[in-house]
Amino acid sequence: MDVNNRNPRRAVVMVALLSGCLVAGTGFAADPAATSCGCSTIKVKKFYDANANGVLDPGEPGVRGWKMTLESASKSVNSSKNTNVYGVAGWSIKAGSDYSLREGTPDQTNWVQSSPVDANGDPINPQTGIVAVPGKTTWVKFGNYCEVGSGGRTPGYWGNRNGERQMGDGGSLQPELDLLGDLNLVDANGSAFDPASHAGFNAWLRGSDAVNMAYKLSSQLAAMALNVEAGYVNGNATFVPFDGTVIELMTLANDSLLANPQTFVGHPERAYQEELKNYLDALNNNAAIVSPTPCKRTFGY
Repeated sequence: MDVNNRNPRRAVVMVALLSGCLVAGTGFAADPAATSCGCSTIKVKKFYDANANGVLDPGEPGVRGWKMTLESASKSVNSSKNTNVYGVAGWSIKAGSDYSLREGTPDQTNWVQSSPVDANGDPINPQTGIVAVPGKTTWVKFGNYCEVGSGGRTPGYWGNRNGERQMGDGGSLQPELDLLGDLNLVDANGSAFDPASHAGFNAWLRGSDAVNMAYKLSSQLAAMALNVEAGYVNGNATFVPFDGTVIELMTLANDSLLANPQTFVGHPERAYQEELKNYLDALNNNAAIVSPTPCKRTFGY
């Protein structure tokens, strides 16, 4: 084919491309020529908020296949797309200031929107008043996490035969007894407790009460240490009521036991130890934690 015959066709194609807003995903969305035609780009990033802090932290992945809807009354826009493997969806549209983006609500009820939220912590969805500037890309972010049961076993479990078998899964109870001995566990009087046998450990668990709050805290900490060691509980998972990870909670409890082994009624640290005890108790009873990875999500509309 004659080269001279191709040039007019290329010119026609380019004129067509520049005469209106481009399709999202083309390589021309940020082209300077878009300014003259009033075209803009809006992109949304859906990220998995693994620590539930409402911020896109390094290493947190995008979430694929999440339904996003872009709307504008003045531009007659109502378009839904699913996020790609990077958690991104985009639109090339006319410039305007009344765009809104709504993230879909999955059928699974264990998903929580963590960003953006208002002053009361309630999700902002849709995000409104999004301004699309000619020739520019406007980014919007949504953060979500999902919750699953912690998988924790109670102190009662670790005192019974099933717990004893699990503690001896490596052929000996000694590594688990040593693990417990490394903690700042105390008994009813606030004396250090280092279990030498499962029978002694069981008796200590069964006798635990809150007369000395440090004793009760010790029993819950011991159970959680065994839960993490056995792989029942992910120590790096975030527990939202505590606003930290399981390991961080255990560390605070262990430090408090070292500093205050006797917290009877009237002790200034008793309420703090009770709070830590309640967190551990909940987790040992399978309270919800943030899943380290995105859970299943489907959209039935």
